[in-house]
Order: sequence, then structure tokens, then C-alpha cells
Amino acid sequence: MKKIETSFGTEIAYIREGQGIPIILIHGLDGNMASLYDLKNKLKTYFEVIIYDVRGHGKSSKPNSFHLQDHVSDLNILMHKLSIEPAHLIGYDMGGVIAKHFTDQYETSVRSLTLIASNLNNNVHGLNKLMIEHQDEIEGFDKSEALIILFPYLYKKQDVAKKWFQNQLIYSRQSSEDSAIATRALMNFPEYDKNNLIKHVNVPTLVIYGRYDPLCSKESFQQYHDAFTSLKIFEFNHSGHAPHVEEAEHFMEVYLKFVNALEYQS
Repeated sequence: MKKIETSFGTEIAYIREGQGIPIILIHGLDGNMASLYDLKNKLKTYFEVIIYDVRGHGKSSKPNSFHLQDHVSDLNILMHKLSIEPAHLIGYDMGGVIAKHFTDQYETSVRSLTLIASNLNNNVHGLNKLMIEHQDEIEGFDKSEALIILFPYLYKKQDVAKKWFQNQLIYSRQSSEDSAIATRALMNFPEYDKNNLIKHVNVPTLVIYGRYDPLCSKESFQQYHDAFTSLKIFEFNHSGHAPHVEEAEHFMEVYLKFVNALEYQS
């Protein structure tokens, strides 16, 4: 693991492995790059893969306040300093929101955009709603403990998901304060408009979500068809909120087919 400085002393921890066309993997809210180790190890056979802890997470700096635009700026600086543009972007959960907003501003730096279990309009509120619905079950527990209790509602393959989640906690445990700061940044706190239109982009886009994901559904993607010139949407039938983990082999099959077709066309 290495670190680079992005702005005002903020350091971003990253890992860079493999050779070939670059792919950048961006983790979810309250997660860290350990959540992407398995995917990184599979992809590095074919590509150069970069994973990193977004600010406020993992081994990266944890400022007292930041915004979604800071995530976008961090990614832009990371790409410039590592000379890895254009690159394919894969974003899970919050990582998809970061990747999409980055693409909105730096479209020529993006070869393709892949959004995994990422609701661009209601990402945080979906989880908050789930926690409120089951508040009696999670009362008295911190967020990390609450998420484990909510596993039956979030994931179809719970054993696989628990191991994946535990590996993230071993790498770095997110404090309640850091989680609150990161959540506010994603919501563009204090103003948040769930009906805000998704900005149109021309980058080829792949959307993957699990059939049993309570935070994403077919209805979540109604606006997507108007927002992307080239869009493919796949529902994974045997997974919840982590289809790339719960159906890892299926994800690789779909993703490699998607990317290889783009590279062949180019």
C-alpha cells in the first residue's frame, strides 16, 4: 500500500497491481479497499487495477468535514499523479456515486462506467429507511454491529457477505463519527433532493444490482435510461446488496464481456 497527497494535506491510500488498460475500483460507504481485494485479484490478470480508500475511510485521511466534490477531486488527482487516464471505473454503492459524478466532470478520462448496487438518487436514504424499519432489532448497537444484524435483509448469500464484511473490519474499522461525516458528504448535507435529475453522459455504462437488494430495484433505474447514451442493466438473481461478492464468477463473466466488447470496438 502507498499514499499520495491530494489537497491540503489529505492523503489517499492506494494499491496498484497488474498490467494493461487501467481499471479503478471505488468502494462503498463505511467500507474500504479491503472490500475490493478479491475483485482486484481477479481483474489484475487482465488489467492494471487500482483500488484506494476514499477520504474519510480506511487508511486515508479523515478530515472533520468534506463533500462529494472532494471525492471527485481526489480521484482526479490520483489519476493524474499515477498517469492512468483514461480508465475504466467500477464503483460499488457510494463508489458508484463518486464514479458517476467524476464522469460528469471528466468524461474524457473515463473509458467505461460500471455501477454496482448504486442508487444515484437515494443511496443513503435507502439504508436509513431500512435501519428505521428494523430499529427495534438494532437498538443499542453501533452502525457496524447494526449492519451485521441487518444481513438477512441486505444479502442473499449471508455467509459470503459476512466474511467479506469481516475482512473490511480487520483492515480498518470505521468510527461512528467518521461514518457520520462520510454520510453527510454523500448527501451533500444539509440539502438533498432525491428527485434531482441524473446528468447525461456518453460513456458506455454497465449497471448491476441484486434481485434481493432492498436499497436498489428496477424502479430505482427508471431515470437511468435517459441519462446514459449507452447503457446495459443486469439483475443478478441470487444476490442482494453485493452482487459482485455474492455472485463473483457471474460478475466477472458479465464485466469481462462488457469491457472486451468496448475494447474490440475501439
